[in-house]
Amino acid sequence: MDFEIFWGFIDFRDRDKHWSRLRRTPDVASKLIDVFEENEMKVTWSTVGMLMLEDSDDLKRVVRDFEVPNYTDPKRNNYNTFMGLMSNPQYSDGVFFARELVEKLKASKYQDIGTHTFSHYYCLEKGQKNDEFQKDLSIALAVAEDNGINIESIVFPKNQYNAGTLALLKAHGIASYRGNPDQYIYKTRPVDNLAIRAAHLLDTYWNIAGHITHTAPKAGDGLYNIKASRFLRPVTERNRMFKNLQLRRIKKEMTHAAKNNHYYHLWWHPHNFSGLPEENISYLREIIDHFKYLNKTYDFRSESMESFVEKVKANE
Repeated sequence: MDFEIFWGFIDFRDRDKHWSRLRRTPDVASKLIDVFEENEMKVTWSTVGMLMLEDSDDLKRVVRDFEVPNYTDPKRNNYNTFMGLMSNPQYSDGVFFARELVEKLKASKYQDIGTHTFSHYYCLEKGQKNDEFQKDLSIALAVAEDNGINIESIVFPKNQYNAGTLALLKAHGIASYRGNPDQYIYKTRPVDNLAIRAAHLLDTYWNIAGHITHTAPKAGDGLYNIKASRFLRPVTERNRMFKNLQLRRIKKEMTHAAKNNHYYHLWWHPHNFSGLPEENISYLREIIDHFKYLNKTYDFRSESMESFVEKVKANE
């Protein structure tokens, strides 16, 4: 789970239209935790560090003497853009801060908490430098530690990373990251063009790129690349007629992984379910039911990024 609420939307041109559904997101996230716990599903919640804070005053305190990233496009800077949003009549702390949900995750049995950087940091954005990313990451880990959380995994916002950013992770005790699939259409890019985005959409419903499953990762310098398999596209009013096609695609990939001793890495954001919460949670339950069948038939297991790395290490 990429857990970010509004921090992933601040730089969107149409962000004002998202306030209402983002206000529903904390409740959706809470229900997802319940569903995962009820079904003993291990999940990593890659959480924006700012989201772990109590409120806007807490954020101002943390970043008082912090040198913010020097993005060429200033709207990418969540620090400064957030301060401007506080005067928006729709503003509420609840779409930016979720300390109660972080506590619920900490108290859960099957959920783990990773980092999604402190500020939803874009590692391939023009103007930023690796030392600025390192400062952002350091604050994310410090805030997590203040909340009693030991961070061992990272998911990069917009899946943006390169060799330079990866080289910084080990020194901070991070053992794994979510990498992109090897298939060409999913390669790491600063921006996906229209053709690539169209290919992503088609591959959601039809087998364009093949079964995106993976063999167990090997440590490169003590760092494990837990490659993504598929983004779980939410059910909406517009795409409802295609939902069974996506479900069939996911089930076939999961089955392929189970039969071939591969892993399958499904991911999405809690806010993706906030348009039609009940329908999307019901949709998720269908996927979980298929997992349970594969678990009984092929001993297919549920793992978070953290627990999976521990199992891989034990078999090395």
